[in-house]
This record gives sequence, structure tokens and C-alpha cells, in this order.
Amino acid sequence: MAKVFIKLLRLVMALIIAIGTGAWGGLQDLSLYKGAVYDENSGAPMANVLVSDGRNVVKTDADGSFALKGWAKTRFITVTVPSGYTTDEFYIPAKLGVKEYNFTLRERPISPDGAHDFLAIADSEIGAGGVGDWIHHVKGWVDEIEPAFLIHLGDICYEDGLKQHIKDMNSQNMGVPVHYIMGNHDYVAGLYGEELFESIYGPVWYSFDVGNIHYVITPFQTGADYLPGYAETDRWKWLENDLKHMDPGKQLVIFNHRDAYIPDYVFSTGLLGKKLDLKEHNLAAWFFGHNHTNFVNDNNGIINICTARPDCGGIDQSLSGTRHVNFDADGKMTSVLRYYEFEEKTAAPEGGHWSTDLGQHIAFADPLLVGDRLYVGTMDDSYPMVCGLHALDANDGSLLWYYETENSVINKPVYDSGMVIAQDSAGNVYGLNAASGKLAWQKKLIDWPSQNTMSGIIAEKGVVYAGSPGHVFALNVNTGEKLWDNNVSRGEASASEFVIAGDTLVVGVHWGALVGINKNTGKKLWENRDGHIRFRSSTPALIDANTLLVADSNAVMIVDVVRGEITSKTVLEGYTLSSSGQPAIDGKAAYIPTANKGLIAFDLESKTILWNKNTRPARIFTAPYVGKGAQTVESSPILYEGKLYFGASDGYAYVLDPATGNSLEEIHLAAPVLNNLIPGADGIIVADFSGRVTKVGV
Repeated sequence: MAKVFIKLLRLVMALIIAIGTGAWGGLQDLSLYKGAVYDENSGAPMANVLVSDGRNVVKTDADGSFALKGWAKTRFITVTVPSGYTTDEFYIPAKLGVKEYNFTLRERPISPDGAHDFLAIADSEIGAGGVGDWIHHVKGWVDEIEPAFLIHLGDICYEDGLKQHIKDMNSQNMGVPVHYIMGNHDYVAGLYGEELFESIYGPVWYSFDVGNIHYVITPFQTGADYLPGYAETDRWKWLENDLKHMDPGKQLVIFNHRDAYIPDYVFSTGLLGKKLDLKEHNLAAWFFGHNHTNFVNDNNGIINICTARPDCGGIDQSLSGTRHVNFDADGKMTSVLRYYEFEEKTAAPEGGHWSTDLGQHIAFADPLLVGDRLYVGTMDDSYPMVCGLHALDANDGSLLWYYETENSVINKPVYDSGMVIAQDSAGNVYGLNAASGKLAWQKKLIDWPSQNTMSGIIAEKGVVYAGSPGHVFALNVNTGEKLWDNNVSRGEASASEFVIAGDTLVVGVHWGALVGINKNTGKKLWENRDGHIRFRSSTPALIDANTLLVADSNAVMIVDVVRGEITSKTVLEGYTLSSSGQPAIDGKAAYIPTANKGLIAFDLESKTILWNKNTRPARIFTAPYVGKGAQTVESSPILYEGKLYFGASDGYAYVLDPATGNSLEEIHLAAPVLNNLIPGADGIIVADFSGRVTKVGV
């Protein structure tokens, strides 16, 4: 009965909305929406162009004319702009009593073979103040690439953002057609959630063609801030009608704010169980935002690509940037993420013992030194991806072996019992023979990851602890056999690392909790959801066997490992501690990396800052919601022979006096360092974001 009531309530709401917009079938379905499509330059009618009323889709006749019957929620008449054309008005608001809707299209030539590019950004989340400097970078890339279009993948956001964004980024000032889709924060108070969006940006679903690709824009799926004025199946019923007219020789690409929440891409189009299988219509790719992460995943030949924010670090420490996508003449897709502020070509530092360019990016994967071998994980936000695990000779940097992984190794590899183990961002764990690089086992932990599995894993006594912050696994190091698993908690991914304190495995679930798990049984021991501790970007550090130091948000906290309780909290105003790095502890001093003000020394007794070493502004943005001007340190500081070593996002490696914070040496590496340095008697091994591993003298 409850389900029937909900369906009746939705029907009543739809009728109220339709009447309010003047589009109720009782008022408009009695007559047709008529019109024609013309070539703007010649004035000639255009045949076989798709036109829609939001539900029904028809092709124009030989004389360019069309007729649509409308439906209960018709708000716009839209034209599917064919390849090689553009228009300033692809939609016309449907009005009571207006029957004729004419469109004019003008030529915008692309390559005769259909090859083309586009740029995508997501989750800019601006306010009334407008967009920042990143828009100039995007415009520079538009001028360089000359893409077919630019698309914003949603979360513009809220009333102020919706009103301002179109002024800052539109087809006129960007020089290419600009498309916007709805995110969950773009549904605001009104007659229905998308009312303001529609008044500024037009329809929330429509299609257009470029080359051999049929592009479809669809709105957010479920869980928007305010209720939409459409039912869940409305968009799929329209899409079903749209795809009936799609050229079978074309590929289908879907744009939405969130991932394809149904992994087999089969969506319901009605109450009678009717289904729409997008795979039957040559679905090639699904592009989305929402997660504030960079993630590329091949799901049985269908490419899913998420792009983080253009101006600051993602929720999970994903790097800010704009995505560049190309489809060639054969419909083959490639994609490159163009990182904000980062220049790909950098020169190797002078005076090094050796330098090896791996040709792939290195993010939070701390180089792992075992004897005279160095293991380095690499990542790739592009498609196709090239990434994996490299073994180098630590004496001269020569490559000993390379194992290519299915997805990015964003965080650190670990070593145990003659095995080196790495986890990729799609939930695959690899057990490799450390000497030969031969795969001993591979384990798929997560079947359909909606976000990166980019946590730093940990191994001890023949067991490796891996997975995502929300779903943790214990695996046998030698065989990959699952010993236990635990759906720990709901929350987001992050680059923080798992930590072992005695028999307790400590896991940070970003935007969720700090969790203690019995490492032997997998049983959850405690969960702390304090307002400061639930922001789990950083890696906790052991003060002693029973005490943790946890620095995140803007607070430094002391946590009892046994009970999971915070015994002390110090708020540091003006500091953002959402660095993935782990503090170093020496007696009563803790050396804590920050996301915005370099490195600090914190007195564990007086709970005061002893000194603050400012770095230079970051050259790439990683920490959540931290952008231009920030002095970010993602590297964990290392104490070695009375000196403090760390790398920074400004492209420098720092050697400090731990007592004063004064620099003893600053080494210019020309590329950001997001992982740990390895200091030694004759130099420092450092892996920078450009993909270069270098041993420099000190």
C-alpha cells in the first residue's frame, strides 16, 4: 500500500507541476507542436534532423517540418544538432497557445572523417563571486585544441552559482559550444528542483551529434538536494525514443553527474518492467563527476571516466584538472587529464647520482627500498592507461623489471615474505615475486568501484590489509587467500594509509569515521565520528603502542587506540591539515604536514606550535578543496641522523633542522613531490610527479 501511495503522490505532483508550467496534456496535447528546421546561411530546409518535446522524438521531413504531440511535462522543444552544425538556440520553451517552433542551424565544420575533441570539467561549485583563475587555463586549452565543445559535468552549484556560472563560461566567451548538466547541488528551492536551472540553462536532457558519436546529456539520477519535477523513468523513456532514431553506425556517449549506478547499463523505462539496454545502442563511454575524483575504469569495454574539480584537490586527494577527450576517425577514444598549473615537461635536477624517467606519473606511492632494490608504483589519469609497478636498482636507477597493472597504483606498495604487493585504484591487488616481478596471485576485491581504492595498504607477518576505507580485506601475502573482510563504514575514499597499532588495524573513512578493527579477526572494535576526526585525508601516527596522533580538518587530536576515544583536541585556526602525509614523532615533538602552510612542529605537551616552515605555493593541487596559493605538503616528514626530510607540492625537497625548522638545504626538483623521500648516507632518493626517480646528493 505504501508503494501505491508513493506512486499516486508522484503522479499528483507531476500534474501540479505540469499545470504550473502550462504544459499539461489536457491543455496542449489536443494540438501539435509544429515547426521546421532550416539552414541559417542558405535558408534551405533540413531533413532528417531529430526534434523532441522531452518525451517524443521525430525526424524532420524533406521540407524540414516536424510535428510533435507533446506530453504531460513538455517544457521545451529541442533539436538534436547534427554533426557539422551549431546553433545559439537548440531549445525553445514550450508555451501555452504557441504551436510553431522553428530552428535555424549554421555550419560548424569538423574533420571530414569525423575525428574531434572535447573538454570536460566537473564540480566547479562556484558562488556569487564567480569562477577563479582556472577558467583562463581552460580557455587557453580551448584555444590550443579547438575542441568541438566544452562540457560541465554538474554541481555548478546552488542559486548563486547557477546564476553566475553562465556569465563566466558560455559559448560566446569560450569560443566553442558550452554544455551544462545538472548535479545534485543544482536542484534548488522552487516549484520543482530543476526550475531555476531550466530558466538559465534550458532542458535537463537532450542529445547532439559530433562526428560518429551520438552524445546524450542526462540529469542527476537520485538523491538531489530538492525533488525533481520528473520521475526516475521519464528520462529513460525519452532516451529510448531518441535512440530509436540514432544512426546505428554511430557510438553512444552518456554525460551524467554521477556514475552509471547500474553496472550492466540496463535501465527501467516503465512500471511494466520494460528495459532499455544501452549496450544494444553501441554505448562507448559514460562520463561523470560528483565524486570529486579522477577515475578511469573499463567495464567490459565500456569506459567510465570521472573527473575531479578543475581548481582544487578532489575529495580523495585527486589532482585538479580539465579532461581532454579525442575520438579519431575510427571512433577510438583517448583521453588526457590536463592538470591545473602543472607543466608536464620538466628538467632533471642537477648534481644527481642518477635519474630515471619512468614515463608515468607518481602520486602518493612512497618508493619502497628493500635492500638494494627500489619499488615504485605509477598512476595514469588518462585513457588508455599505462601504469604499474617498477623495480629499480637503487645503486644506479636501472630498471630491473616492470609489471603493468590494470589501473593506477596511486598509493604505496608494501613488502613482506619475499613478495611485493600493490593495490590499484579499481580494487585489484597484485602479489608479485619481489626478485623477478612475476605475478604470484591477483585478487579483485571490489566488483564495481564507484570511487578509487587508493588507500595506502599495509602488510605484517604474512598478511596484507587492503581494500577501500569502507570495505577492508585481510589477505594471505603468499597466496592472496582472503582471511577476512569487513564492510567497515560508509564514507569516501582518500589517500590516507592503514596503520597497525598492536592488534588494532586503524582505518580512516573520509567523511565518515576513524575505525579500529581487530587485525586478526576483522571485527570492528570502535568507530569515532567526531566532527574533526571524520575528515580522513591524513594518516595517523603512533605516539606509543596505545596512543595515536591524528591531525586533520584544522585539529590535532590524541586518540586512545584501545577505546577509540579522543583524549585531547587542539584546534589550529587558519591551518588545514588535510594532507595525506603521516606526522613524524620524536619525543614530545610532532612534525605535521599541512595542506596550506607547509610543515609545522607541534609540542605534544603544551599543545602549541613550535615552528612553521612555509614552503612555496603548490604547483599542483591535491588536498580536498585546497587550491591556488596553498603551500601543500603531501609527503610524510622523515627523521634521519638528526635532520628532517620531506618533499612538497612546490617541486622542492627540504632538509630542515628539526629543532628550529630552519632550512639546511632546499633541492629544486622542478616537479611536485607527493610521497616520501628516502634519505641515506650518500644522498636522497626522491620520486616526483613527473615520473622521474632521482638520487641526489646532500
